[in-house]
Amino acid sequence: MIWNFIAATALVTLMPGPSLLLIAGASAQRGWRAGAAVTLGVVLADAILLLMVLGGLGTLAETAPAALSWLKWLGAAYLVYLGATQLRMAEKAGAVDGRGGFRRGLATTLLNPKIIVFLALYFPQFIRPGEDAGRQMLLLGPLFLLTVLAVFLLCAAAARWLGGMARGQGGAWLERASGLCLIVCGLYSVFV
Repeated sequence: MIWNFIAATALVTLMPGPSLLLIAGASAQRGWRAGAAVTLGVVLADAILLLMVLGGLGTLAETAPAALSWLKWLGAAYLVYLGATQLRMAEKAGAVDGRGGFRRGLATTLLNPKIIVFLALYFPQFIRPGEDAGRQMLLLGPLFLLTVLAVFLLCAAAARWLGGMARGQGGAWLERASGLCLIVCGLYSVFV
């Protein structure tokens, strides 16, 4: 069961989304350390949201859908803002952005209501009936976070390598593409 959980988590983490786009853009333009900073922000936000889901946020989302709707609009606006910022940053050969990248990764994930729903639906699939669910979550929660961390750090390294292949561009093309994709994700999330 553990290996199935790790494999499923790795595959889900590799699905394109705002977090992965942000990590790829930061890594390609400003280096692996910038991508790692964004990754740490994303993983911290995942940990916070996981604790909130376990604490009953999933139930609150079912009983107060208006709150989830407001979070959705706020998240969409933030994704469009991030995309526009990333497009502007692609034009500048910037230094490594540590704190700013961490904050962007944290905010992007915290403002994504789909992650709350995902976590509330994902973990029960791996809980074995008849056994202590709390004890299982004490194993699966950290394992989830470590898997996400490892996959995103590998993605940051791959994006940096791809960015380096664009001689003379310094990865600006990948950051531009990521910025445009973030804007599209923000606009798309409004209608879904």
